[in-house]
Amino acid sequence: MSRDMAVSKLRRHIDELSFNISDLTNQRVQARRELNHLLDPMARLPLELQSHIFLCVENKSNVERKADPSDVPLVFLNVCHLWHHIALSTPKLWTEIKIDSLPRSAKHVALYRNWMERAGTLPLSLSLGGFLDPKDTAFGDLVKQHQDQVQSLTLRWKLFSYPHPHSGKPAIYFQGCFPLLQKLAIHAISSDVYASEDVLNVLRTAPNVSYCELVEVYYDDYDDEDMLDIVPLTLTSLEELRLGEPQLHTFVGYNADIAILQYLSLPALRKLSITPLDINSDVGVIASFFTRSSPPLESLSLSLGYVWPEGFVEQCLRSVPTLTTLELWSQSDEFTSFVTVLGTSPNLLPNLRALSLTTLDTVTIDYTAVLQMLGARRSTPLLKVKVYLEQTVPGWDDHALPPRLGRAAFPDAATKSALQQFVKDGMEIFVGFGQTNVVKIE
Repeated sequence: MSRDMAVSKLRRHIDELSFNISDLTNQRVQARRELNHLLDPMARLPLELQSHIFLCVENKSNVERKADPSDVPLVFLNVCHLWHHIALSTPKLWTEIKIDSLPRSAKHVALYRNWMERAGTLPLSLSLGGFLDPKDTAFGDLVKQHQDQVQSLTLRWKLFSYPHPHSGKPAIYFQGCFPLLQKLAIHAISSDVYASEDVLNVLRTAPNVSYCELVEVYYDDYDDEDMLDIVPLTLTSLEELRLGEPQLHTFVGYNADIAILQYLSLPALRKLSITPLDINSDVGVIASFFTRSSPPLESLSLSLGYVWPEGFVEQCLRSVPTLTTLELWSQSDEFTSFVTVLGTSPNLLPNLRALSLTTLDTVTIDYTAVLQMLGARRSTPLLKVKVYLEQTVPGWDDHALPPRLGRAAFPDAATKSALQQFVKDGMEIFVGFGQTNVVKIE
């Protein structure tokens, strides 16, 4: 046999061995897969239960960050063939996206495109944040492609550089229709936000929205001609509206702008929170809103700041007799006047069940008025009263009285005993700070 023939024969033999090795490797992979299928308890469950188990896994990694391979749905894809199949066969697994930095690279945009497509036609929940650049529209265009599926939309911008509404430039994410939208939350932290028309336009195209939260979203000072162009909006499904940041009700500079109430009618509204109310706000706007909407309002939370608005009780509270829960924050001495009115006006808030009054430790509280109000309301549904004193000096010990507080802040022994009698009669009463209730019966 010549040398060339020997070389050719060996090469053919090597090719045959390579083919056999490849075939055996494939057989080994298939055998391993079948073995895993027999041993894996997940494989013995129907797909419905497999999917349910995946949905029970909390996605802790997918909070306030970009998606990466450690996100739960993506982890499932890379465990094994079975888990990959289950993940792709569970559209609900892909219906929620939470990120605090909008993707700008084509790679990340493609990742989220695949993510949303895996959700099929199911409703989507989007929570988006970070630094918003109106010129960077790639991800915004992707959202617009799926906006008819968006059921919950939360926007938390660290820098919100919206074009001015009157500039004629389109605002990212706020074009088109949101027919499934039930929850809208917008948090904007910037001094140059002009989002009034944008927010109203979203609400105008979202007939099913039931919850709306607007923080640091300001509204332009329209002149009379501009205001004529804004068509009042009636939302028959909206049940809860929050304006402002609930955790910042005592801070000056973080005021809720109530101007949007001028353009809304909410006949189904049950919960309203405005914290804190701008000291320059006209409570007539709230009163007109209540009159126009005639809502079955059950819960109202207001932070009134240092100035008790003139006509607040007469104009606002008498317009909502359905109210069962009232929470007020105030640093004004008019605090006591309000308590007195509650005690002498039985027709004011006749269905009130829970009353929470929060003030600073420096405000003088007339506990005689508090006792008179409680006595006058014995025959009403009122069951729970809270008088909470917020600290003006940090570092209070919740188990000791703050050193600055004296008789003006806390009830004396006789008043404390009288308050405790209401507790014995079945009323829940809290007077104090932190976790300390000075009228608690030991």
